Amino acid sequence: MEASFTPDGDRLVPAPPARSPWSDEMVNGHHVGGLVAWAVQRDSPDPDLQLARLTVDMVRPVPMRPLRVLTRRVRDGRRLTAFDVSVVDGDVEVARGSALLLRRSEHPGGEPWAPEAWDVPPPEAFEGATGGAMSFEIRRIDDWNGRRGRVWLRERTEFVAGEPLTPMLRAALMADFANPLGNSGGSGLEFINADLTLYLARDPRGEWIGMESAGHVGADGIGAGTAWMYDRDGRIGHCVAAALADPRILSRYEAPAQR
Repeated sequence: MEASFTPDGDRLVPAPPARSPWSDEMVNGHHVGGLVAWAVQRDSPDPDLQLARLTVDMVRPVPMRPLRVLTRRVRDGRRLTAFDVSVVDGDVEVARGSALLLRRSEHPGGEPWAPEAWDVPPPEAFEGATGGAMSFEIRRIDDWNGRRGRVWLRERTEFVAGEPLTPMLRAALMADFANPLGNSGGSGLEFINADLTLYLARDPRGEWIGMESAGHVGADGIGAGTAWMYDRDGRIGHCVAAALADPRILSRYEAPAQR
């Protein structure tokens, strides 16, 4: 499968693996988050900085056209670096984001409360991988329609042609999956997310990212779904997706098989 984007001067040209399941003319939210993370990674080469938060506002549909990704360094301190990011189609901003990077240091010995981490078989134990023409593979652990969904995910293609997939970018690409996991009802997904926020304590190890729905809140056509994020060694962060109700997407949504 070809890379999701190909460089063309200062622009990135989307390829079919970047196409949204909601519209053939739009870039998938999965890749919009990736564009913001890719730009932060490009312009912040310090290996001792950990991406702690990435927020992406999908203010317009991101078209399947050549895109520029611009960054502005808001703060460059000893322990904290902050970026603003803009994804631009021509002269129009179609998505914007921000990133907070924190310097790694010695971790304290205290143990704040956290829910029990999941204990599931590895991705190889689950057959029937899905994802179709999209750039990532889905291995379903549980049905997520109106339940606590759990899933293994793996990016299958280069994000930008000729560039390696870094651990941080792998995590950022999967953050958008908080929407189907956290915002699907009993009949399927009827929300389309307008943003995503990822919090990471550390980068994932290995290719596989695990995600588990952590709850939904909704009223008056507005919802927010939350999901924990894992790798094979344990929990690494969580994601939140704010969304608008749009029942039309059921016609394009492939619901998970019942177990």
